[in-house]
Amino acid sequence: MDTLVLIFVTLFVTQTMIFYVLLRKANMHKGVTSNPSSYDAITNELAKIKETLSRIEDRLNVSNGTHNTLEKVAEEDFNQTCYRVLELLKTEGPSSSSELSIKLNRSREHVSRILKNLYIKGLVTRTGKPFKYRITDKGLSFLENAA
Repeated sequence: MDTLVLIFVTLFVTQTMIFYVLLRKANMHKGVTSNPSSYDAITNELAKIKETLSRIEDRLNVSNGTHNTLEKVAEEDFNQTCYRVLELLKTEGPSSSSELSIKLNRSREHVSRILKNLYIKGLVTRTGKPFKYRITDKGLSFLENAA
C-alpha cells in the first residue's frame, strides 16, 4: 500500500508542476492575446502604414515617370453601385458595410462584396472590426477620372 500511495503522490506532484508551468506561460502571453482593443489598435496602425507606403510608392512612380493612377483598373469591373460607394466614402467619411447598405438600399452582403473588391484594387482601406472603410488617394483619383 505504501508503494501505491507513493505513486499517486508522485503523479499528483508531477501534474501540479506541469499545470503551474503551463499557467505561468499563459500569464506571460496574456497581455498580448487577451486584449481585443490592442488588436484594433494594431489593425489601425497597420492600415495607416499601408496607406503611407502606398503614397510613397505613388510618389516614387511619379518621379520615375511611370505613374499610372488607375493601374489599369478596368472600367467594366465597376457598376453604378461601386461609384456610389466611393462617392459616399468620399463625402461622408469612414463607414461600415451595414451603414453603406442602408444608404444605398442594397443588401449588406452585396455591399460587402463590392467593398472587398474595392479593397483588393486599393481604392479603399479598411480598419477595425467590424471593418470601417475609407477611400484612398487612388480611389479619389479614380472618381476624378471617371467624372
